[in-house]
Amino acid sequence: MTDVLIIFALILLNGLFATAELSIASAKKLRLEESARRGSEGARVALDLAARPSDFLSTIQIGITLISIFNGAFGQASLAAQLGRQLAGFAPLAPYADMLALAVVIGSITLASIVFGELVPKRIAMQYPEATAALLARPLQRLSWLMTPLVRLLAAVTELIIRLCGLGRQASDAPTTEEISGMLREGSDAGVLDRTEYDIARRGLSLRQQRVSALMTPRVDLETVDLQADIGSNLRTIAARPYSRFPVIDGDPAQVLGVIHAGDLFAQTIRAGTLDAVDLHGALRQPLQVPASANAMGLLELFRERRAELALVVDEHGQLLGMVTLTDLMGAVVGALPGIEAREADAVQRDDGSWLLDGAMELERLREVLGTQAPFPDEAAQGYQTLAGMLLHQLGHVPAPSEQIEWKGHRFEVVDMDRNRIDRVLVSPVEPAARYNTPVK
Repeated sequence: MTDVLIIFALILLNGLFATAELSIASAKKLRLEESARRGSEGARVALDLAARPSDFLSTIQIGITLISIFNGAFGQASLAAQLGRQLAGFAPLAPYADMLALAVVIGSITLASIVFGELVPKRIAMQYPEATAALLARPLQRLSWLMTPLVRLLAAVTELIIRLCGLGRQASDAPTTEEISGMLREGSDAGVLDRTEYDIARRGLSLRQQRVSALMTPRVDLETVDLQADIGSNLRTIAARPYSRFPVIDGDPAQVLGVIHAGDLFAQTIRAGTLDAVDLHGALRQPLQVPASANAMGLLELFRERRAELALVVDEHGQLLGMVTLTDLMGAVVGALPGIEAREADAVQRDDGSWLLDGAMELERLREVLGTQAPFPDEAAQGYQTLAGMLLHQLGHVPAPSEQIEWKGHRFEVVDMDRNRIDRVLVSPVEPAARYNTPVK
């Protein structure tokens, strides 16, 4: 009986090694760091071991190998011999007693080792990786110290073989954007994040992939103040629009001299007591200018650094393409924002299930409305960023109203043009029975 208990204890010890190996390797670094900040010495040691995988893996492998050797030798010398003597007492089994005893002992030890030495411990490690890593890290560290000479030898040999194989150092374990997106989806599916939190996090993560040109208000939609017009006309333009900032031109809409704030003009009027004192030149401010290829995250960082709220989007010749504001960037993260400068809704669902969409809708938003993650035709190669860009690429020319294309079960029909710009697009299912069920966010 004592022999059985010794072997079972060795199997349990093997299970501890297996648990330590999987838990330290799979524990999330951020959770261990948070536990270490709260004072957990075990979490700190687990982080240290995870940073030196060759050392702790060598220690574990030495322990598991020694246990396996001892179990095999002890089982054969003790249990198999005892069982063989008992089986020899049965005349029919006597010729095969030793062989049967060895088979039974090996089979029993193997089964117990698989269940109690591997499967159960690893299931525990997978279910509670951070907790088990913190619990077992310190004993494993002490064992590693005792085996330091052998561990160092094995680690050196391992590193040499890795280098000879051309594998180099281990790849960085920093999560990629795709992995973070996957974790967000898992959090949303598990109910850790509600739908709004998930959408905000997902959109924020995609800011670096979004071009400023997809978020800007195009030049043709901008309300401008023209220095060649009389002051009364300009003031009426400002008073009639629900905006606070206006690009200033001098006859040429493509050349912007600066931006004026309606509040500055109001302050001039209050100080002077008359509208005749309004000086548009004196109220000019020089805004940021960014290329259309700039990404939204970079612009947000620039806004924060310069303490700015808007930027003019220009091409390589300095020609004005549009204007983007801090509100536009925030809208790209949290969705349509209410307020006096809010634009018309970019997506309206009709009673028949079709969608009336803004041609300037960025592709990420379009995918959200259509409930798909599929790339649009030649999206990466052509570099277009909006629904209008996709239609122009597919049609190959500036369309007229009623022109349409089909893509993955959706019909895209141009319903309104603003000169050469695609203003509104009707998207409906190709099959009349199909219905969209993705709500507008």
